[in-house]
Amino acid sequence: MRIFETSKTGYVPRIRIINLVDILFILLLFFIATTTFRMEQPNAVKLSLPEAKTAEALGKRQANRLLISVSADGTLYVGQERMALDRLEKTLREAKTKNPEVQLEFSADKSASYGTVVAVVDAARAAGIGNITAFTKKSVR
Repeated sequence: MRIFETSKTGYVPRIRIINLVDILFILLLFFIATTTFRMEQPNAVKLSLPEAKTAEALGKRQANRLLISVSADGTLYVGQERMALDRLEKTLREAKTKNPEVQLEFSADKSASYGTVVAVVDAARAAGIGNITAFTKKSVR
């Protein structure tokens, strides 16, 4: 003996596919929208970094770091702001007074002038910043 007679109830259970398609569409939109807002810091300038065998991968970013970039044509950027080389030491001194434990992250294009690289390091030392990290990319050789 059956508990439910299908002929008497007349209702056959079904899964409504349209509702599932709506939910999948909303999930797809959510994933597309969230992947475009990645938390990477954009570079002020595109650089072709020199290669080094001992290059290390970057860890988590800390708040007390200051990024300096030198492009192939010698243009200097502090963070996202373009800056003249003669104003760099003053800017670094101000950053050092705001945060005495500031760290300098320095990246220069491999075709940048050696004189510009030395001038940036000299300005950092004159400002009292001794912790300088130079960015390279891992050599595949």
